[in-house]
Amino acid sequence: MNVIKPRRGAMRLMLQTGLLAIAEPALAQPPAHAAALPGAADEAPKFHADGTPAHWPGNTIICHIDRRSDTFMAMLDLHTVLMRSGLTHRVVPLPPASYHTTVFEGISYPQRARRFPRDLPRDASEAACDAAFLKKLQQFDLGCRLPLRMRPSKLELQTNPYNIQLEPVDAAENHKIRGLRDRLAALLQFRDDEHDSYRFHTTLNYFSSPLNDAEQQQFARLRQRMLTSFIARSPLIELQAPEFCYFDDMFEFRPQLRLHNKS
Repeated sequence: MNVIKPRRGAMRLMLQTGLLAIAEPALAQPPAHAAALPGAADEAPKFHADGTPAHWPGNTIICHIDRRSDTFMAMLDLHTVLMRSGLTHRVVPLPPASYHTTVFEGISYPQRARRFPRDLPRDASEAACDAAFLKKLQQFDLGCRLPLRMRPSKLELQTNPYNIQLEPVDAAENHKIRGLRDRLAALLQFRDDEHDSYRFHTTLNYFSSPLNDAEQQQFARLRQRMLTSFIARSPLIELQAPEFCYFDDMFEFRPQLRLHNKS
């Protein structure tokens, strides 16, 4: 059984290097993000107004971004850009140790009233739900070749102000990853309404409070430069074995079990 011992406490990676130099491109009118920022209709906020993470627990199946990869190095530079943007009173950059791509969304307990596994009581405790998922996943066969290969979506498709949106590199990879998600949904008795249309991504930041008009324009320009740079630097993103994780907030995802091929 390939179980990973949980790691407690916030994992923060201190950046020692300089700011990524991103040349300012000639931009058309920046996209309007008024309807998207800060933008979440969850039952509870993920961040407090002072930028500290709120208690927002759950479980999930993710691939952490490999810290040795070019993708992680590119994301570190974007983290530095955000930290030095002058917008951190509104924008909350996530700690680099949390960088990941979700393979399958598990239970977000603040959302249990509207999305919950079919075979678990709606009032089941968090510990009982976590244990039920872990028991099922211990017998799960990953059943596909690694790595899972992604690429950034085109710039014009990057519509979410929180993250970098990704897609499988080709039809075969899409079939592989979507098939893995289908098998996980069947095993866990948990299939979201957006299961088939789910957009893969890796999250860079959240928002602690709404941006004013000037800040929205500043963030839109900054984000467009960041995305242009990332797409050029990381055309291929290779994800290794998915991990079943617990989380208490958006700053740390604690691995419990690494999914692997049984044969």
